[in-house]
Amino acid sequence: MPNRNPGVYFSLAASVLMLAGCADAPGPVTHTFLAHAPTQGKVYKIAANGDIAGEYTVGLKGEDSWLLPNGRLLASYSGGVRELDTATGAITWEYKAGPGVEIHSCQPLPDGRVLICECGSKRLFEINRDLTIAHEIKLESTQPTHKQFRLARKTAAGTYLVAYGSDAVVRELDAEGKTLQTFVVPPAKNPGVNGGFRLPNGNTLVTGGYGAEVYEFDRDARIIWTLKQSDLPAGFNLHYMGTAQRLANGDTVLSNFQGEPDVFEVTPDKRVVWQYRNEKIGPVSACLVLDAQ
Repeated sequence: MPNRNPGVYFSLAASVLMLAGCADAPGPVTHTFLAHAPTQGKVYKIAANGDIAGEYTVGLKGEDSWLLPNGRLLASYSGGVRELDTATGAITWEYKAGPGVEIHSCQPLPDGRVLICECGSKRLFEINRDLTIAHEIKLESTQPTHKQFRLARKTAAGTYLVAYGSDAVVRELDAEGKTLQTFVVPPAKNPGVNGGFRLPNGNTLVTGGYGAEVYEFDRDARIIWTLKQSDLPAGFNLHYMGTAQRLANGDTVLSNFQGEPDVFEVTPDKRVVWQYRNEKIGPVSACLVLDAQ
């Protein structure tokens, strides 16, 4: 087992908060968040004190999960998207993909639809709760199925940010699928991208997957901020950068799949505020802070 960075971590025997006696060590977890554990096929709700507050079986190899206003959980798995009753674990809604199709992404939309991006069929679509397709965009990729696309997000402006996996770009598409903007990961760090996330100021955060870096692009697609391995304390191992969420205070919460720690928060000047690892959960592909205000 690798050495732990001084700070916060959780032991295998029990999820007990441990603080190293270092004045510069990150503090304890301060947010409630969802942690998506794809190898277990589960999503965990982590309380602000670091305890596991909920455990939900959603299906293997998922990378996207959301807590809905009605208290249900929406999550992707390799072959579809499911909505669960968090009290009972019962499936309350499900979309199943066809043969040879992979799904990594889902997003609940304000009108009740769900945005889904499919590899294999190479399409992005909004689906109604009666499973009819409300809007569809055909996507192009020369990559093999598993490497085509990762997360997709519909923006407040009605455009779509699509991570083109191993092509190492995020493209912003209009409703017809026309490319409006392209966010390109630097060539020296381009094994892929996992997601593009639009910020309230119009900038875009891009997570670099196995490139193990995070970038903030301005409205003109210029990189204005980068987070990389050398910016972080000894003991950190950035392996696959999954999701990025900018908080109201300007900090960013990141998931680090198969790396160490699994989830952490950094300030704009790249100081680590807190970090989380729980070996009971295993690798975390995505996190979503629930009390981000």
